[in-house]
Amino acid sequence: MEKKKAFLVEEIWLLTFGGAFQHSGIYKTNTKEKDRTNFRNMLQAYIEQTILKQYKQLVSDEEHIENIMNISSYTSSFKKILKAPINIGISQKLLNLVLKYYWCLEILPEPPHFPVDRIIQQKIYKQPLVNWTQLNDIDTYIQIINDARDLAKKQSLSLAQWELENFNRR
Repeated sequence: MEKKKAFLVEEIWLLTFGGAFQHSGIYKTNTKEKDRTNFRNMLQAYIEQTILKQYKQLVSDEEHIENIMNISSYTSSFKKILKAPINIGISQKLLNLVLKYYWCLEILPEPPHFPVDRIIQQKIYKQPLVNWTQLNDIDTYIQIINDARDLAKKQSLSLAQWELENFNRR
């Protein structure tokens, strides 16, 4: 059973990095694939060892937002391969995606937020749409979450449940 779980966890991380880094252009030109892989491995280890263990129980909005900012801060030590530290938008997508996958597989309890991207903003009818790959303002992220929370309350759902009900791939 342990090999099955390890396989699923690796697949989750592949999906998470793909979803968070798509169209983001975070790497400097000519960054070698070996360096990109090393960065992803180190970032995954940081998130697993420092951040995810907090989510074995419910985490407050404040703690969750701090974790998003901590992920962004952690990447500031990778100046050699990154154009800049990953921003709030990419950090939230990374953390919220992995939490969503772990929740759906019942590895962790329900997450406090959901992955914010263009598709879910359209479901919220958020105007103007925020380019999440360029988002570096935590207040804008919080406003999107609060707008979704208002919609979720009308349906008597948590944020994570609301997003799961309303999310559709294109």
